[in-house]
Amino acid sequence: MNAEPLKMNDLPTDLPGPSVGERAPVVDPERYCADTFNGAIASAAISAAWELGLLDELAEHGRVSLADFAERKDTHPGALYNVVVALSSRRVVRLYPAGDLVTRDEGFASAYRTKGFFYWLTRGCGDLFTALPAKIRNPERVGDYAHRDSRAISVACRNIARTFFDPPFRELLDGLDVGTVADLGCGSGDRIVMLSKLMPEIRAIGIDVAEGALSVSKEAITQAGLEDRISLVHDDVLNMIPRTEYADVDLVTCFLMGHDFWPRDNCVRTLRRLREVFPNVRHLILGDTCRSVGLKGPDQHPMFTLGFETVHGVMDQYLPTLDQWTSVLAESGWRIADRRMIDLPAFSFIYRLTPA
Repeated sequence: MNAEPLKMNDLPTDLPGPSVGERAPVVDPERYCADTFNGAIASAAISAAWELGLLDELAEHGRVSLADFAERKDTHPGALYNVVVALSSRRVVRLYPAGDLVTRDEGFASAYRTKGFFYWLTRGCGDLFTALPAKIRNPERVGDYAHRDSRAISVACRNIARTFFDPPFRELLDGLDVGTVADLGCGSGDRIVMLSKLMPEIRAIGIDVAEGALSVSKEAITQAGLEDRISLVHDDVLNMIPRTEYADVDLVTCFLMGHDFWPRDNCVRTLRRLREVFPNVRHLILGDTCRSVGLKGPDQHPMFTLGFETVHGVMDQYLPTLDQWTSVLAESGWRIADRRMIDLPAFSFIYRLTPA
């Protein structure tokens, strides 16, 4: 049966909707579409250059010989050259006339700092965007229609967390007496490895429903030599039940997946259930990105926000605002003991919660 057409009064009423009159004029109409198109290519090129190791070499040495890099990394010279041309189109790198020497350009520092967002977009969510029409047509929205690469998402989120979430996260850990940590949606395993190194006396449990993420976590734990202190559990955070290994957990961490708890009633139930699943929990540190509010126009989305909201919109997954997050905590049996707000990703926070 075909779905009925969506009517305007079926649309959510609390989503931001800046008026047409607030749109900024196109600065250079002749370059507008070219820059938009080339920016999409450059986004994929940033992601590829990071995965290949080119960005890291430029960050360390400032310059790279393409011929030497192609030979060492066993990459196709012509394809590599075109990736670099795409990067140079956005001034991430500078490609010298001879076509071999590449150096950092004025946009490199910013692109390198935010490379995890590009990887999340083009590698982690690439399939979703390349087949976007099929994700929107109702007859095709069945099964795993919004497939994402869980391994790539884990790698991207590891970099995003290290750069933007970990510094304030460490501030919130200062002075806490912790014995056992459980990390919900452990992804790459980076957080539990970091915690285990930061607090040599603790034990840690990484929990994730995605096998791809758990494989990345296992690699990270093995590389760090922490197999004796960190265990992994394949479990669905949204449907957890008490387990013996959860009984001694006194700190629960959850980053970049709290929006999966929503809509509101589900979020309240999930947050309440955490106190049953972890009966000795004393702290819940929750970090996430919220739905944008107060944008002055449709061309004012900060870095990452538009992609984050588009992906979750296609997946029909509700994104709460910061005010909505705050409103569920007391009802869920938690109180805010401390907090940090994060500028990038915009509309992001870290709360340290304690049982109310």
